[in-house]
Amino acid sequence: MKIALYLGSFNPFHNGHLEVVKTALNDFKMDKVIIVPTMQNPWKEEKVLDINKRIQIIEISLWLIEYNNRSFPLTEISNIEKELIPPYYSYATLHALKNKYCNDEVFVLVGSDTMKDIPNWMHGEAIIQDYNFLIVDRPKNSISSSSIREILRTRNKMDAYYSDKKLA
Repeated sequence: MKIALYLGSFNPFHNGHLEVVKTALNDFKMDKVIIVPTMQNPWKEEKVLDINKRIQIIEISLWLIEYNNRSFPLTEISNIEKELIPPYYSYATLHALKNKYCNDEVFVLVGSDTMKDIPNWMHGEAIIQDYNFLIVDRPKNSISSSSIREILRTRNKMDAYYSDKKLA
């Protein structure tokens, strides 16, 4: 089986992430995409939404994927990092997943922007050497998770100054 491992904070999981999953299934002809939300990205200091809530958002979002009239059999959410010892570096997560799926052909699914950063990760060069990658360009009209969080923060601040009647 050809499996794509899609690691990230997914804080929040959004349409751009869904497009990456669809690309892996449709264009790269993966048999399955395993989405692996990190417990806490060791490179980001900001607090992420609780992992269980992020998994719930991902589960709901995956219902939107249709591929040959099937959805969930083609995707899976892994909470393998709950079994790992912090800090949660991708190298350790990928190693655990590679062992779990040792009888399958495993690929790491990343956006082109993320691929540029991998050499700077803990054991980044080893990750590049040890794994095959599927690299997907960010959709032209997508918005990043950090932009979504900023919009939500700004919206919450604006709500203090404007009533719904003024915004309508």
